[in-house]
Amino acid sequence: MRFAIGREGNIVDSFTLNRMQAEQLAPFRCPTCQEMLILKQGAKRRLHFAHIHTCGRAESVKHHQDKWAVCQWLQERGYPVEQEVTIGNRRADVLTDVDGNKTVFEIQASPLQSEEYVARTNDYIRAGLDVIWLASGLDLRMNQSFQPWMRLELFQRHRLLTVRGGNLLRFNGFPISIKYGIGNWEISSSVNTSPYEAYYRFNALEWTEMIRRKRMSPLYPSPTNRRLILNRLYPLGLIPALLPTACYLPLTSLWGVHIHPIEFQTVLYLNRRESPNDSVEWSIQKTCRQFGVTPTSDFSQSFHVQWKQLLNACRLSCDVRSWPLPTTYEEARRHDTRLFQGLQRLMLQSASQSEKGVNVCRKY
Repeated sequence: MRFAIGREGNIVDSFTLNRMQAEQLAPFRCPTCQEMLILKQGAKRRLHFAHIHTCGRAESVKHHQDKWAVCQWLQERGYPVEQEVTIGNRRADVLTDVDGNKTVFEIQASPLQSEEYVARTNDYIRAGLDVIWLASGLDLRMNQSFQPWMRLELFQRHRLLTVRGGNLLRFNGFPISIKYGIGNWEISSSVNTSPYEAYYRFNALEWTEMIRRKRMSPLYPSPTNRRLILNRLYPLGLIPALLPTACYLPLTSLWGVHIHPIEFQTVLYLNRRESPNDSVEWSIQKTCRQFGVTPTSDFSQSFHVQWKQLLNACRLSCDVRSWPLPTTYEEARRHDTRLFQGLQRLMLQSASQSEKGVNVCRKY
C-alpha cells in the first residue's frame, strides 16, 4: 500500500520516501485499521507499506489526506472515530457519534451522480444514521462550480463542507446560476448549522452588484427562455433589464432544483401575474414543470415558506401585480439598493438577537 500514518500523526506517501526518511518517521500505522505497518521493497516493486491482512480501498492521495484530517478534527473535539465501517451494503469513510447521534462522514472526491448521492444518503438514514458529505479536492481560490450532489447537500443541510489545512470549511451562500454560488468559505467549529446561516452573512453590496451585471447582460435566448420569458414579457411592455427587484431574491432553497435561480423566479413572477388566483403551491409546481423538472415535496414546501418569508421581510405581498415596476435602469438600481440594504439590516438585527443559537465561523 502507498500511504501510512507516521510517528507525528501525518500521512506519509511511500512514493516520495527513502530509507533514511523512513527511519525518522517510523513507526507506521495503517490509516484505515490503525494496525502497525512495515516498509517493503522488492526487486520489481518500489518502496511500499504492507501488513498481513489487506484493508481499505483504492483511494487518491487527496482522499486519504482529507479523511485523516476529518478524523483528527473529530478526535480533537472528543468524538469517537471509526474508519471504513461496513453498514449494510455501504462502506462509510468515517463513523462517529455527534451529540448522541451516530453520524457518517462521506468524503467525496470523484464526480458523483445526484441519484447515487440520494441512494447512499437514504441507505444510511434507513440504518438510523445521520450523514454529512464533504467535497474533497475543491480549489477554493477559484470561482468554484458546484456539482448537482453538492447543490442537494446545500439544500438539505444548509451548507457544504470541505477540508483545508486541518480545518473544516463550510460554504454559506446563495445560488446565482445552475453551477455557481455567491458566498464565503468559512472555518467552522461545528458540524451543526442554522437554516438561516447564509442570511446572517448576507452581503447586500455583493448581491446588488451581481444583479447589476444580470440587468446589463441580455437574457440568453434559448428556446426555453424565449418560450417562458421573452415571449411573455414583451406583450406586457416589460424588458428583462427592468424586472421587479423581487425577481432577484436570495433563496437558499433554490439549491434544491437544477434550474437557473433568476430564471425560475422570473417565470414564477409571470405565472403569478397571469394567474393571480392560483395557489402559490400550484404556481411553484407549474414553474418547475415548465422547465421540465419534477419537484420533490420538500423543495416545494421549503421554497414556498422561504419565498413568503423574504417577501414579508421586504414588505411585499404574494400578489406580484403590486410589486413596484422600474421604468428606467437607474430607477431599477435604486430599487435594488434600497431593498437589499434593508434586507441586510434586518438580517443583521436578527443575527444579533439570535447569536446564541448560531454557530460562529471565521472567514477563510
